[in-house]
Amino acid sequence: MASKTQLIFELSQNTVKKLFDYEKWAAFLRSASWQYKYPFQDQLLIYAQRPDATACASFDIWTDKLHRWINKGSKGIALLSDNNGHFKLNYVFDISDTNSFYGNEVKLWQYSDKHEQAVIETLENTFGELKVTTTVIDAVI
Repeated sequence: MASKTQLIFELSQNTVKKLFDYEKWAAFLRSASWQYKYPFQDQLLIYAQRPDATACASFDIWTDKLHRWINKGSKGIALLSDNNGHFKLNYVFDISDTNSFYGNEVKLWQYSDKHEQAVIETLENTFGELKVTTTVIDAVI
């Protein structure tokens, strides 16, 4: 029987193969956009195990820094870490698996159309004059 580490490694490889499909690639990008601080490999495993995850962090970050507890029975999302050729599993939890000690809620990033001009202006300030600035999508392209 394969170890859990081997199963997660295989899950990663199988998930990559599925991303050649346009719909699956788009779904991966939607998931990965929430996990932008994680490397591609971790984004891939988060998508494979919990495509609806919006904010992931380790147990220690949730409890020590964000003052939240992990709900009883929640299953972590397994991530692979390479330690000089020896792979081990680390686990992260989605915000939906947590509750606040003090009632403080974590505010997730949201885009609103009312900020469109400010976003376009920030893009121009960062990247120089843009060819088309009709919409944020045009500006990004």
